Amino acid sequence: MSEHVRIERGVAVEMRDGVHLATDVYLPEGPGPFPTLVTRIRGARSYGFIVGVLILNPLEAVARGYAVVVQEVRGRAGSEAAWHPFVHELEDGEDCLDWVLPQPWCDGSIGTYGTAYSASTALYLAASGRDEVKALAVLGTGADIHDGWVYTEGAFELGWNVYWAYMTAAETIKRLEVDEETRKELQREYERAIIEAPAVAARLPISDHPLLDRVGETQYREWLDHPDYDDYWASFDILALTERLRAPMLSIIGWHDNFLKSHFDLYRALADRAPHRLVVGPWEHTSYVSPFSTSRSGAVEFGPRAVSGVALSTPLLLDWFDRWLAGADAGAAAGVRYWQLGEDGWREADAWPPPHAEERWYLRSQGAANGADGDGLLAAEPAEGSESPDTYRYDPLDPVPTVGGKTLMPSIMTAGIEDQAGVEERPDVLCYTTPELTAPVVVHGPVRVELWASSSAGDTDFTAKLVDVAPDGRAFNLADGIVRARYRDSPRRRSEPLEPHVPTAFTIRLWDLAHTFLPGHRIRLEISSSNFPRFDRNLNTGNEIGRDGAADAVIATQQVFHDAAHASALILPVATAPEEER
Repeated sequence: MSEHVRIERGVAVEMRDGVHLATDVYLPEGPGPFPTLVTRIRGARSYGFIVGVLILNPLEAVARGYAVVVQEVRGRAGSEAAWHPFVHELEDGEDCLDWVLPQPWCDGSIGTYGTAYSASTALYLAASGRDEVKALAVLGTGADIHDGWVYTEGAFELGWNVYWAYMTAAETIKRLEVDEETRKELQREYERAIIEAPAVAARLPISDHPLLDRVGETQYREWLDHPDYDDYWASFDILALTERLRAPMLSIIGWHDNFLKSHFDLYRALADRAPHRLVVGPWEHTSYVSPFSTSRSGAVEFGPRAVSGVALSTPLLLDWFDRWLAGADAGAAAGVRYWQLGEDGWREADAWPPPHAEERWYLRSQGAANGADGDGLLAAEPAEGSESPDTYRYDPLDPVPTVGGKTLMPSIMTAGIEDQAGVEERPDVLCYTTPELTAPVVVHGPVRVELWASSSAGDTDFTAKLVDVAPDGRAFNLADGIVRARYRDSPRRRSEPLEPHVPTAFTIRLWDLAHTFLPGHRIRLEISSSNFPRFDRNLNTGNEIGRDGAADAVIATQQVFHDAAHASALILPVATAPEEER
């Protein structure tokens, strides 16, 4: 254990194209060499929040005997060149390794780690395929940047993308070669835009962001220009590099984090390639860094056993690196540790998902499932003959509001678990609910909806939300999903318009969940066509995304079918074996 630390600040590390990246090195006392941890960050390396609060404080790692390299990615803070998210990280990560490995303080064993964007750089560094990279640890990040960071099942993650673009624009403003009065004016405009973020996100067309153009922030427009998965996305798709990701991985995520899908995508892609330790708590994305409570998700406080942040991640990371870089017998080698919502406790499983069987809960009604007071049911048996479809009017200019869930507009909108009672009063939200449960229903695994629906439009969206209705009537969201009709076969396939008014099969993935519906509670499924501003509103025109304005919006008539020939259903992964509580 090292009691002293030496810091080499502002080292200019040269990349293959001559660009220099600002780098700090934290060293234990003594001559070394030491196993070395590398984190490549989007923020400033001198900012304590970025370096020491998000996942691991370098000083803690130094005390454990590690050298730590903190490097600012190109175009941010003290590093040279222009900011272009993801595009250069694979090559720059390799060049960073080429600089670190010959250093006299490095013993040739590398670990890499990070949160959000810096976690993606850790993945790129590990995807170099170098044998010297012995382990990595990531928290709250993307894998397939197209489907899981920028888009989800074809829908644009509007709230997050607008927030992130303006947040990174503020960093760019500091670097612009403009006079100070212009810089101050831009900063004031940026501050107003963040304060008014919901109104900014509501602009139509959604490409209308002149402030981003003024500061040279191009990625937002680039992302709108590439709605399909193409060569642009393939050039930095981490999932496409999984054959080169051989290092043991520790992955930390929350059930209500907007990057949940990416972590499970990685887990499934890498499960047979290297040891993988997955930790899933009850959190949303900002829970890890909240100054008030790191054990809260929206309206629900889970208590001290659910604390996240560095109190959770520091010992997990150091034990993980000790095991794989230093050969210590520390911590768990693999498996899944997850928080079972509803029962509110930690569980352990050898692999995800734990043993389960799919149970189908069929959508039923007499054609009036509109709102929580409608006649929508979730039933164990499908209809045996005809049954009237449910109909609602989807107006893109009056969308269903985002209330909690996996949204990410910090300080602007609350994410996580929130009461959906207000949403369920709307006639454009169909609600299908079970009777009160007489026994617990333990769910763990991927949740999906197989929906038969039609639209009067040639393109539209369908959304689904799984809700736990408490005995007192409060309706708490658990998981949600969306499908853009033109991408109903796959977000990676070419878009295909709908045939209006024709019943069509859709799969809406609500992704993974661990939750117990308790006796006296009811299971509810909401079906609608918008979740705004988390996702962009589908204007029902079928036109290219980002081009249409409010005057172009088309009101669509939507129908959901549940007759014998069109058995729409919620599919839940229900436990078939007792869970192990830890």
